[in-house]
Amino acid sequence: MESSIRHCRVGRVVNARFFCNDDLVTGMEDICREHQIAQGVIKGGLGSLFKSSLEIMTDEGVPRSINVEGFAVEILSMSGHVRRSREGQTEVELHGIVANNAGEVFAGRFIKGGSPVCITIEVMLQEWLD
Repeated sequence: MESSIRHCRVGRVVNARFFCNDDLVTGMEDICREHQIAQGVIKGGLGSLFKSSLEIMTDEGVPRSINVEGFAVEILSMSGHVRRSREGQTEVELHGIVANNAGEVFAGRFIKGGSPVCITIEVMLQEWLD
């Protein structure tokens, strides 16, 4: 195993609200670009989605996508991080637990373009500075 320690300090805190049909992952990327946040931690978020596309890992360790459908898909828990790619692009990795209106619960990584907001979603992002 290899590890290293980075010394960072807390930067700005961004509270944001996404509205109907905003995509969850794309919206987080837009917020980071708007506020020039290169790295950070998504502390959480609550709200509802029309549907959600999640990437999950199979028992064989192979990723696959699932679509959670329902009259409203509720976000039960959400966290993630923001970083810049080597090409300088903002990358958001967002994981969550969601439930459909039948009470079934699913967990995985939100797929960009696959989670449109139903009514609103509130999120909190914490910037990290080197």
